[in-house]
Order: sequence, then structure tokens, then C-alpha cells
Amino acid sequence: MPIYMDRHDVSKEVTAESVARLHLEDLKVQHKYNCRGLTYWFDNKRKTAFCLVEAPNAESVNKMHNHAHGELSHSIIEVDASLVESFLGRMEDPDVKPGAELNVIGESAFRFLLSVRIQIGRLNNNLDSGLASSISDYTHKIIKVVKAMQGTLVRQDSRNLLISLTTVQHAVHCGLALQEKLGKVYPQLSLSIGLDAGQPVEGNKSIFEDTIQTSRRLCEMGRGFSVSPMVQEMYKNEQSDTDLNSIQMVKISAVEMVFFNKLFDFLESNFSRSELRIDAFASSLGYSRSQAYRNSLGLLGLSPNAYLNKYRLEKSLDKLNSGMNTVSETGFLCGFSSSSYFSKCFRKMYGISPKEYMTAFH
Repeated sequence: MPIYMDRHDVSKEVTAESVARLHLEDLKVQHKYNCRGLTYWFDNKRKTAFCLVEAPNAESVNKMHNHAHGELSHSIIEVDASLVESFLGRMEDPDVKPGAELNVIGESAFRFLLSVRIQIGRLNNNLDSGLASSISDYTHKIIKVVKAMQGTLVRQDSRNLLISLTTVQHAVHCGLALQEKLGKVYPQLSLSIGLDAGQPVEGNKSIFEDTIQTSRRLCEMGRGFSVSPMVQEMYKNEQSDTDLNSIQMVKISAVEMVFFNKLFDFLESNFSRSELRIDAFASSLGYSRSQAYRNSLGLLGLSPNAYLNKYRLEKSLDKLNSGMNTVSETGFLCGFSSSSYFSKCFRKMYGISPKEYMTAFH
């Protein structure tokens, strides 16, 4: 059967013990609705509870809640069991303490998500097939640091990793450790890191959807270790004796995040359009050409056109890595007007042709 996670926004009077009692009431009647309550999380600070239930459909979960105690969920989504375990660390209730009447779980589902990308620098024409093994070795080194910082690897592909951490201190320190320890392990490779935080269920979106998206976008900026305003504020409040300016991370302001999100919304929807020009780019974001230029330069260190070209080339690497497309198909899918122009831009950025890259990677 499918597994669902629902969200309950509760009043300030609600405690971990009262949520445990509601969970117990669910377990008493779950069989009537063909449900199986797996576990829950309760965040006393944010006053949110998240239930994990195996059920035939979302309606059955709310029917069970309504019969058991009348506290219906504010939103509910279907989730993948392996993702829940990776993000949150468990799929069932922890063991009951000996002699305890209730299994009270005061564990928050709020998580810090770190997106890490292995960036490809300029390569040389004599590069052999060692590129793939170098990236693989680099990935193992990253995972080793992540585990040492109490992080959990949620997923990975050829050069991207997503990591879940439970505290702001561990999350920030993990990003810093990756940057400092592994930033220059290989001359042609480097790391780009993005960090954001959030809760697993927001409306009808998939699990941690907004947080994953923001951390990935911060990573795609390619400026080292970039951190969202929310995480900066949380770290500052927890580490009040630490000067954020002394920490080697790119601190994005709330004002910059407005442009940042408009920019990436546009890029993700339009990067494959070869006819795209800066005027359309700027007007679609609601900015003048000069405003878009200044904001892009300040946030990304590049003009809109230069970053668009870099973004397209980054996308082309992922497609070439997959081996699913030819060089010509990759160029077309990533917004280049011709195969020859794609190869020219690719060589300028990476030092070798797309075909040579595919040979080296595979």
C-alpha cells in the first residue's frame, strides 16, 4: 500500500505527550480503515506534527484521524519510504522506554539540506578515462566527511549529492568542512555547496520540495558555500558569539533571494530556448536590462548572458554524463543553436570538446 505523510499545525498548548496520546488513539482504530500508523514527529518549537501512515489512500488517513480524535490533517502527501528514512532517519516508532505509559516522541522533522556538486574545471586534451574514477574517488571523500559531521546521504548521481542534517551547527560545519578539506583535492575539480532548511510537508508539494529546490539552486550558483537567509539567522541565534562575516560562506540576503528565485524560475523553464536574449530575460523577471545586469553581477559574479551560458553548459555535463544523448542532441536540448556552437562554447569553458569529455567520463 502507499505511504502518506500528513502535517498538523497545532496550538501552542499542545505538548509532545498530547501528540503521543493522539497517535495512540489512531493505533486503536486504524484497522477499521485499513491503515497502519507507522510513526510521527513533533516539533514543539514550530508547533507542527507529522504522521506517517500506510493507507489505501489519503482519504482513509483523515477518516482514521476523525474517528480517533477529530484532529484532521492540514495537508497530506504520498511519500517514498526510502526517502523518508533517508531524510528523517526512521520509518517506525522508537522503542518505548521501560515502564513508560506512552511512547512520547519529541523529535522534530525539520531538516537542513545540503546540496553538493562536483564542478568540472578546465581539462586538457590528453585527459584519459581517469576523469570518472577521479569523480568517484572525490565522491567517496565527500561522503566520508559528511558521515563524520553526522550527515546522511539522501541521494546522489554522477556529480551531485543531497545530504540531510538535523542541526544548524552540524549543517554549517559540514559545509565548511567540505569546502576547507576537499576544495582543492583535484586540480580540475572543485565543490559548489548550497544549504537551506525546512519541513517535510508544505501544502501538496513532494517531501521537502521547496528546501531541496533552494539548496540545489544555491549550489548551482557555483560560488563555493552559499547559505540561505533562514539558515544564517538560525546559526547566528544559536552561535551568538560567532561573527558570520568571519565564516567563509556566501551569505545571500532576503532581498537578493527575491531576484534569485525569479532568476532560477526563469532559467529552469527557458534555458533550452536557443533564441533567448537578455531583454526577454530581464523583462520576464520584472526588471530593466540594467537592473538585471547589476543584480546578476552582484549575486552570481556574472552578467545574465554569461551566467545563462554557464548554466546551459552545466546542464550539458549532466546529459553527457548520463550517456542518453549524442553531442548534437545535448547541444540542442541545452539551448545551443547548433552543434558547432555548442562544441565551441564547451571547449572554451572546459578545455576539451564534448566528444572528448564523453570519452574521458565513460
